[in-house]
Amino acid sequence: MEPLLAMQSVDPKLLIGLDHPDDAAVYQITEDTALVFTADFITPVVDDAYTWGAIAANNSMSDVYAMGGTPLIVLNLAGFPKDMPVEISRKVIEGGLSQVKEAGGLVVGGHTVEDEEPKFGLAVIGTVNPNRIIRKSGARPGDVLVLTKKLGSGLLAKCGKNSAISKEALDKAAASMLQSNRVASQSAVRANVAGGTDITGFALLGHAVEMADAASVRFRIRYRTIEFLPEALSEAQKGSHWPTKTFENQDHFSSRVEFQAALSEFEKLLLYSPETSGGLLLAVPEDAVNAFLNDLKKAGQAAFAIGQVEEGTGVVVEG
Repeated sequence: MEPLLAMQSVDPKLLIGLDHPDDAAVYQITEDTALVFTADFITPVVDDAYTWGAIAANNSMSDVYAMGGTPLIVLNLAGFPKDMPVEISRKVIEGGLSQVKEAGGLVVGGHTVEDEEPKFGLAVIGTVNPNRIIRKSGARPGDVLVLTKKLGSGLLAKCGKNSAISKEALDKAAASMLQSNRVASQSAVRANVAGGTDITGFALLGHAVEMADAASVRFRIRYRTIEFLPEALSEAQKGSHWPTKTFENQDHFSSRVEFQAALSEFEKLLLYSPETSGGLLLAVPEDAVNAFLNDLKKAGQAAFAIGQVEEGTGVVVEG
């Protein structure tokens, strides 16, 4: 990243770029409109091609929602094996298209290459009000931390690949990954949320550390208020199918995390385990949190107050 940062031209219209990385880049084009740019792709997380395509699309658009934006146009990004049947690749693309349509966006093209391991995702351009951007650095002491999905999708997807969980648990994990963050994002903008991110590869604790450090605050998380997808805790306790990135996250972020709760090692690891198409972690102003939670409840969207923002540094996990 350092060579890119050195070559990046200074432009006052570039509101968010490489100098202060966030979930997406933001470029202002008018007084009340800015463009949000992002790209992401993932390997298969479920067996069904259509469902994988839909999850990958949601995962890609999530960065726009994490910034408080709305997807506008997208390009498909695909890497498919040479021998992949055409009907399978078509289903993947159809799954992605279904989610883009639901988001009100347009698929306007894309690029496909041959790859030994299948990959699919989107490059996304969205819009956001430059005065209402949700940033990783936006959390303030007194804010309430709200998580908008249950945890465990990454672990359960890995277990599913190894036929280690029930079909019911895998279906519920897939349903969580298929759930768009659009409603949560729109509600967050209405609640004047300034700080947030989406929970993906760096897991809950990694993304919490990123937010806390960016805002120069401490996050205090209450473990007992976190909810997990069915069978996530039991599979974590077995410890047979951890995603590799779980341990990478622990190594990278543990120096910024203090556990004040007497948690088992598997409970700690689950908080370091990557999520696929996870929910939003939002720092909601205290005077707006009840209305925000009620707003999501009316929309049929789960949300959990899991802690608060306070003066200090790092992330503290208590019981």
